[in-house]
Parts: sequence; structure tokens; C-alpha cells
Amino acid sequence: MTDGNTTMTPASVPMKRRDTRKKDPAPRGVFRHPSGVWAIRFTCGAGHIHQQRVGPLKSEAVRAYHERRARVLDEPGWCPAVERRQERALVLREQAREQARMPFRDYGKQYLAWAEAHHRSYETTRGQVEALVAAFGNRKLDEITTADAERFLAGLREGRSPSERVLSDATVNRYRDRLSGMFKRAVRLGVVSTNPVTGITKAKEPGGRIIYLPPATLDRPAFEENAIRDALALELRLLFMVSVHTGLRWGEQVGLRWRDVDLLARVITVARSKHGRSRQVPMNSVVRSVLIDLGARRQRPDDPDEVVFAAHYTAADKFFPKAVERAQAALTAAGTDASRLDGYAWHGNRHTFASRLVMAGVDLRTVQELGGWRTLGMVHRYSHLAPAHLHAAVERLVPVRELSGRDTTTV
Repeated sequence: MTDGNTTMTPASVPMKRRDTRKKDPAPRGVFRHPSGVWAIRFTCGAGHIHQQRVGPLKSEAVRAYHERRARVLDEPGWCPAVERRQERALVLREQAREQARMPFRDYGKQYLAWAEAHHRSYETTRGQVEALVAAFGNRKLDEITTADAERFLAGLREGRSPSERVLSDATVNRYRDRLSGMFKRAVRLGVVSTNPVTGITKAKEPGGRIIYLPPATLDRPAFEENAIRDALALELRLLFMVSVHTGLRWGEQVGLRWRDVDLLARVITVARSKHGRSRQVPMNSVVRSVLIDLGARRQRPDDPDEVVFAAHYTAADKFFPKAVERAQAALTAAGTDASRLDGYAWHGNRHTFASRLVMAGVDLRTVQELGGWRTLGMVHRYSHLAPAHLHAAVERLVPVRELSGRDTTTV
């Protein structure tokens, strides 16, 4: 380029200096955002540059800037972007946890579906769970505390029960066990983290009176047994007789199939008892006679899965209490004491079975095996019915020389 005698080269063209001064009257790190509001710019502890809009007041932006700078100095590595991600993840986890929280009513339905496949005594389980669902309803499972469980159990003792009657300590303990079992499963599934029933101790259960039907003796017929048998329909009489002579539980007896009966070996096989084990029950002549009679009337003789007892009732309490009432009325009309039948239920047949064995001199270990009790302690309550073996045991402490001088026939 020429201009008269002056020549200018591109290198000689003076360059315009970049103006680094702030375009607005504000401290360093505070600036006017294109949107019109005040904003801040700062470097976090992780070395990232952040911009953040604050608002229309410059003083608020200045305060926010100094707060961020102070936090960067106090918390090395702090980054607001990372913090926001962590807070967002925390909120999402909390929302997921809230959605996963289950009302007791819904869990009760799931528990019953599981119990139907795993519990032998499902009807009992269902009744207890329905009572618990009525008490806790739609409360979240993880909201139920130990105090809530204690109030429920105390209410059962005060008459706030499904039957509106005061329940015994033994029955209340069964409800306590059921509620604890439900929470144990919930903990195992990860639905809740703790079992609120764990700290609640069981009430002490009294031994109580064993209600059983006395056997026939030379001096006394079996009035009570005969009266109950006569008060039942024919097909139920056979059920009753086998129950008394085998000690089978209601569920075990009505669940028998003909494949479980061996008339030649005189053995009944319980494929799965209350405790999940199989066992064999020997049949006496009374039971064998009943089964031969039933076998002669089978509708499908070639079907091993045909039920032995075609009972039309799902539970004994649907018919047995009325039969006991009729039996008591018949005994009273005949001038016989009917008090032994007070409170007698179908499960009393099992007590009758064990009591009669003990009174006949059968040892408790054999009674345990015949009745399918899990522990020997469960049959100790019948031991008082056989005092003779206790007297014989302590008599063994007497030296033989002391017995030689007196009549031992009285021992």
C-alpha cells in the first residue's frame, strides 16, 4: 500500500488491543447475563468453570459468588454439578423406596398365597392373617412398630378378637407367632429391614386340663364315646372311630388316599404330617375293620388316588360341636354325667388316643412315635395318667433285703 512517499506493510499495521476490563460495574466473578439478570462465574474445587444465574439484584449475586468461593476453599474437590447429580440420585432412590413400601393388607394377600402352598394348617393361618389385616389395614408394613404389635395382642386378651371373645394366653401366643412369621418372611424378601415382634415375649401358657374320652372298663362303659358316635351321621362315625384309634389329625385323616393304606401290613402311611415328615401309623382291629368296610364300598377300586374318607366338610368345627351338644343332651336324659364333654373338640380325639395308650401302660417314647409328636416333651402332659410306673420306679430304691421280710405282693 502506498500513500505519497509513505509505504505501510501489513506487519506495520498497529493491532487493536483486547479490552479486558469488565463491561459492567461489578466485582470480579459477577456479571450481567444476556437475559438481563445478574450471574456469577467461578471455578469449583474440581477445576471446572461454572456459571450460574442469580437474579435481578447485584448484591445477591455478589453474596452468592463469595459463598461459592468460600465453599471451594473449605471443601477441596467440591463440585456443584456432582452434588446435583448425587442429590438427584438420592431423590430417585427415595421415590423408588416409597413406591416399594407395601401396605399390610397387600402383603397379607401375598402371604396367604405363599402359605397356601407351604402350610399344612392353611385354614388356621388364613383366619389369623385375616384378623391381622383387619387390625393393621392399609398401614405401611415398615410403619408398624413393636408398640403397635403389643396393642394388638393386648386387645385380643381384652375381647377385641375376631370372635369378640377374650382369648387365652395360648391363643394370643399363636397370633404373636403368626405376626412374627409374617415379618420374618418380609425381612427375608427385603420388604422391611426389621421384625417389630422380636422383642415381644410370649405369655406363659398354663398346662390346662386335658379333655379326653375315658376308655371302657369292666366297671364303666365308654359312655361319652358311644354318645358322640351315635350323635354323628354314618359316614362321620367312621371318621370318628378311626380318629380315636389312630390319633390322626383332621387334615391327615381327610387327606388319606387308598395308596396310603396297606391292609395286609396293617399300616397307614401319612405322606406329610404337620411338621413335613412322613410317618407310618399301625392300625388295630377296629381301624382295619372300618377300612375294610370302606374299601368294599369304593367307587373307583382301581384308582389309588381315591380318597379314603369322602367327608363333605372342610373342617371338623363345621359339624362336631353340634354333635357333642347332642351327645351331652342324650347323656343327661339317660341320667349320666355329661360334664366330661364340656369343651370337647375334634382334636380331643388325639388326646383320647394318647391318654388311653398311657393308661394302658405304653411308654411315652412309643406314644410320641405313634402320634407323630415332634418332641418327647409334648407327650409329657399325659404322664400323670400312668402313675403306676412312677411308683414302681421309686420302689426300686428299696434294697432287696428290706423287701424280703414283708409281703411284696402289695408293692
